[in-house]
Amino acid sequence: MPKRFFVSSRKDRNAEADALSAELTKHGWERTYAWKALDSETPEDLAKFAVAELEGVRNADFLIVLLPGGFGTHVEIGAALALGKPIILHSPDQKTLKEPYPCPFHYHPGVKLLISGTLDIDALLACMS
Repeated sequence: MPKRFFVSSRKDRNAEADALSAELTKHGWERTYAWKALDSETPEDLAKFAVAELEGVRNADFLIVLLPGGFGTHVEIGAALALGKPIILHSPDQKTLKEPYPCPFHYHPGVKLLISGTLDIDALLACMS
């Protein structure tokens, strides 16, 4: 059975999402959707991206969130929670979790928090096993 993941973060964090994806791929994981190519801003294309991103969440076994996130990050968290998908949320520090205010969904029982200056791939894999 394939092991699949979706990475949620801000669009300007593509390099981090790609580096994480490359590491997970080395360990037999598959990324369900790579949003890095989403350069168009037409309403029609944005609608297609929204549908594709939610399909990526639906097809994933895990949602991995890299905070700080973008506008769609919390939509993807909500979709994953509604679908019963486990979520691993990485925050570089406590301050990021609290500003501009704490988000209750970061503490939902379906969310595993990892707080560290850099994302430890071994800690992430341990959460995914």
